[in-house]
Amino acid sequence: MKVRAAIGAAALVLVLVVPALGQADEGSAIQAWSLLRDQGLTGTVRLDYYRSSRALDDQADFLGATTQLTLRPTFNQRLDGRIDARVTNPDVGTGAETAELLREAYLTAHFAPIDVRIGRQIVAWGRADGINPTDNLTPHDFVVLLPFEDDQRFGTMALKVDGYLTPELTLTLFTTPFFEPAKIPLGDGLIEEIPSRTFKNTEVGVKLNRAGEGGDWSVSYYRGFDLLPDAYLAGVGTVTPVVALRHNRIDVIGADAARNLGRYGLRAEAAYVFTRDRRGEDPTITNPFAFWVVGGDRTVGENLNINLQLVGRWVHRFHDPSVISDPTQRAVATQNAILDVQQDRATYGLSSRVSDTWFNDTLEAEMLVFVNFRRTNSYIRPVITYAFTDHLKGTIGGELYTGPDASFFGRLKMNRGPFIEARYSF
Repeated sequence: MKVRAAIGAAALVLVLVVPALGQADEGSAIQAWSLLRDQGLTGTVRLDYYRSSRALDDQADFLGATTQLTLRPTFNQRLDGRIDARVTNPDVGTGAETAELLREAYLTAHFAPIDVRIGRQIVAWGRADGINPTDNLTPHDFVVLLPFEDDQRFGTMALKVDGYLTPELTLTLFTTPFFEPAKIPLGDGLIEEIPSRTFKNTEVGVKLNRAGEGGDWSVSYYRGFDLLPDAYLAGVGTVTPVVALRHNRIDVIGADAARNLGRYGLRAEAAYVFTRDRRGEDPTITNPFAFWVVGGDRTVGENLNINLQLVGRWVHRFHDPSVISDPTQRAVATQNAILDVQQDRATYGLSSRVSDTWFNDTLEAEMLVFVNFRRTNSYIRPVITYAFTDHLKGTIGGELYTGPDASFFGRLKMNRGPFIEARYSF
C-alpha cells in the first residue's frame, strides 16, 4: 500500500503542475506541451526509500515521492529566465507533510557587457570539490531526504550583476536583504531567530573572477549573516534553561584557483572568516577562523577519476570550551564548537571522491569519504546508479557516520543507513 500511495502521489503532483493540459482537447494539449518544451521544460518524478531520517531522531523506513520541474523561458535576445520548483513528501501514506519548494525563479537581462539577474537564485562560489570555504551566499538543506548533493541547494531572493571586464575577467556583485539560513539537523525544542528582512540587514558579496587559458582564479568578499546558527542561553524556563539559535554577522575574505595539467586537475580554496567575537571571549559566537582546501584529481584510463583534498581550519584566539566552569554554558559552548569544528585550535582532514563508469556510461559508481584526523570521525557515502533507459535510472547507496558522539560526524550517527531511488526524467 505504501508503494502504491507513493506512485500515485508522484503522478498526481505531475498532473497538477499543468492543470490546463487536462482540460484542453488533445490538439491544444499537444500544442501547449510542445510550447513548454520549446521553453526548456524538463522534469523528474522520483521515488526514494531511506532507512533513517536526517533529523537526529529514531524514525525509520521512509518512502517518499518527489516531482521537480524546471523551465528555462527565453522572451527575447536580451531577456530570459529560469524556474525550478519541487514538490516532495518524504513519507507518503503516513500523514507526513508535503513540502513545496521554489528553488529558483529569476529573470536575467543581458546588456553587453553586463548581465543583471533578479529573483530567487542559487549562487555557488568556490572551485574545490564539495567543500567550499567561500560558498557563503546561498544555503543548503542538509535534512532533505534526497540522495544527491545538488538536491540540497535552494535559492535566495537576490540581485546579481555580472560585469564582463574582459573576455576572461568578470566582476560580480551579489546583494539581498532576504537572508535564508541553512537547514541542519539539530534536534527538537530549539528556537531559531532569523534576521529581519530589512535594508539594514542587507548582505553583499563581491567577486573578481578569472576564467581562461592558463588557469582559473577568483578573489571575493562577503558581508552578511552566517548560514549556520550559534546557540546561546535565551533565558531560564520553568525547569531547564532556554536555548535559542541565532545567525550572527560575518565578514569573509576568500580566494580560489584551479588549473588542469594533462589528466591532473589542481584546485585550492581558502577563506578567513571575521566574526562578531573578534577576541574569542564569547562561547556563544563562532571565533574568527581560517578555512582552506587544497588538492586535485586525476583521470585514470577512460573514466576512473580519483580526487583527493586536504582540508584544514585554524581558530584565532581559541578557547577550549571544556574548561568553562558553568555546566550549562559549557554544554552550549561545546555544541557550538562541534558544529563549527572549533573544538581544537587546528583541525585537519582528508576528502576523497573516487568515481567510474562502465557499459557505455550506463553504470556509474562513486565513493565519497571525508575523515577528520582530530577526534577521529568520518563520513562515507557509496552510490551506484544504473540507467535502464535514457529516461529511467535507479540508484542505491548509503551514508555512514563514525566517531565519538562529541564530534562533527559522530553526532550524526543516528542518521546512517541505506537509501534507494528510482528516477524518471523527461
